[in-house]
Amino acid sequence: MERVIQEVGRSPLIIAEIAIGFILFWLGQFVYQKLFRRKLELNIELFVRDNSAVAVALVGYYLGIAIALKSALTKSVLSWESNLINLVLYGLFVIGLMLIGAIVCDLLILQRCDSEREIREERNFGAAVLEFGCHIANGIIISSAMGGDAGTLLVGFASYAIGLATLVITSFWYSAIAGYDVFKAIQEHNNPAAGVAFAGLLVAIGNVVHFAFLPEFENWGISFVLYTLAIPFGLLMLVAIRWVADLILVPGVKISDEIVRQEIPNLGAGLIEAFAYIAGSLLITWSI
Repeated sequence: MERVIQEVGRSPLIIAEIAIGFILFWLGQFVYQKLFRRKLELNIELFVRDNSAVAVALVGYYLGIAIALKSALTKSVLSWESNLINLVLYGLFVIGLMLIGAIVCDLLILQRCDSEREIREERNFGAAVLEFGCHIANGIIISSAMGGDAGTLLVGFASYAIGLATLVITSFWYSAIAGYDVFKAIQEHNNPAAGVAFAGLLVAIGNVVHFAFLPEFENWGISFVLYTLAIPFGLLMLVAIRWVADLILVPGVKISDEIVRQEIPNLGAGLIEAFAYIAGSLLITWSI
């Protein structure tokens, strides 16, 4: 009963936090349109042209912000005023990092299939869901890098840079892992299954980075050695999971053939591959 009374007493704070959260989403949308996708007129794309690909990419960005805000909402501070101030300041910080991550991913991952053009002009679902995955992974990395109470802001920035670098570096190897040129499949063949599978890998990488950053920061030597051991281990496990998915989840069928080597790409196969990556990354995080 006492717990219920406490929660009821916190209702005004919860309502205020939700209101601030939606204000931050609006500000994030403004930054997305004015500083990231400057050629996009969101209202026209969403409600005049009914471009669902734009909606998919934008929702991924919103979800990335929501995930990143978790660190602020779970931090313990002394008063309701401090809670709200902390949420506002951290939220502005998150929007800045989301923009940095979006630009980095756009230049080093998405640009290889000209995602902006594909989403805006071709309504390419594969490109849109790939951008969706980038934003989700970015939010997860921000949440883990900036979470905890032991590290400094510099530690958080260094951790975030490691997470982004992991995302980009792994993307360069993904075509070799998948067995086909994923960017060609998305851009030239408008292949939604390839985009879904790749997006699943990006989210899984975000979870692997989250797993690596779970221990509280001790010092630059110990903690960053642990990071450099944990992240490669997690990535190797994801590669193994890709093989296991072929062997166990779809016995007798090769997922890559279903995605790119038939006339109509099998979206279900892309979803299964994405599930294998994400589920595998969660199992790695929960079991170690």
